[in-house]
Amino acid sequence: MSHQNFEFVLASDTRLKILSWLSQDVSTPTDLAKKVEKHLSHVSRALRELQERELVHCVNPANTKPRVYSLTPQGISLVREVQRYNLRVHPL
Repeated sequence: MSHQNFEFVLASDTRLKILSWLSQDVSTPTDLAKKVEKHLSHVSRALRELQERELVHCVNPANTKPRVYSLTPQGISLVREVQRYNLRVHPL
């Protein structure tokens, strides 16, 4: 796991919450927006950033609607690292 990715995720509550939810199950951007209580555009941007860093991936890239996202092995590793430092990773 990259130290840069760790800091990148911790710098945004939205990114951290998205990883938290995806650590529990796959999800669509719309569902994630409801869960993290952010506008869909914010969630979409965060997903794009996380995907660029290979922390999440779209499990059905051929479909445009609805896209479903999950954690990559690197994303799983990062969530475990956050948990190791006793940082809140799971939503209330």
